[in-house]
Order: sequence, then structure tokens, then C-alpha cells
Amino acid sequence: MSDTQSRASSEASAGNSNDRHGLDRDELRQQAEETRNELRDAARQQAESLLDRQKSAAADQAERVTTVLHKMADEFERQEQPYFSGCVNELAKRSDAFSRNLRERDLEALMEQTRHYSRQHPALFMGGAIAAGFMLSRFMRSSGQSDLPSSRSM
Repeated sequence: MSDTQSRASSEASAGNSNDRHGLDRDELRQQAEETRNELRDAARQQAESLLDRQKSAAADQAERVTTVLHKMADEFERQEQPYFSGCVNELAKRSDAFSRNLRERDLEALMEQTRHYSRQHPALFMGGAIAAGFMLSRFMRSSGQSDLPSSRSM
């Protein structure tokens, strides 16, 4: 075999090797993309499941608030204070509508509704966000204190 033939034979085998490595890289790239997509979908499903549970818990809490507001309105009515009874009844209606919205709508619809409301009523939205943050911090602080052992009992 001549030098030219052996060189051509080596180049051909090197070309096959490069083709094989190129296919391996493409296959690896494709497998990596499939794995990435599967992980992204699994993470999305897990996040949606968690958000659904949180949404359900928030709706339950809103229903409890509605019940309390109705009791307050009844008490104002018994005390013959129709103005306060009417105001609290209106709050109860809104709380009830809020809990129904949470249960009936999906996350995307709720987010769009929130965006729309924040654009239409920015001051009210900010005030509500501040009030919600204040209430949440108070709740967290009080629940954190109840978990700690009392220094009086020691």
C-alpha cells in the first residue's frame, strides 16, 4: 500500500470518527434538552400544585372571615346600629366574592385580574398590599411567640 492510500485510509477513518463524535454530541445535546424540558415541566407541575393548595387555604380563610363579618353585622343589627351593620355586611359580601373567585379561577386568571385592578386603582391596591403585609407580619410575630416556651412557666 502506498503512502497516499494509507493516508486516505486514515483520513477516512478519522472522518468517520469525527462523524460519530458529531452524532454523539447531537444525541447528548438532544437528551440534555429533553431532560431540561422534563425537569421544567415537573417543576411547573409541583409549583402549580403548591399554589393550588395555598389558594385553597386562602379561600378557606376568606370564608372564615366572611363568617366572622356576618356575625359582627348581626351584632350591630341587634345593637340597632344599621349604618355599621350595613358596612360590615358589605365587607362580608366582598369577602365571600373573593373566596368564590379564589376557588373558581385558575392562577393565570387571578394574576390578570390582580394586574387589571392594580392599574385601575393603584392607591387602593398599594394600601391593601400594605395592610396585608402588616396583618401578615402581626400574624407571624404572634404565631412565633406562641411557639416559644414561656419564661413565666419556668
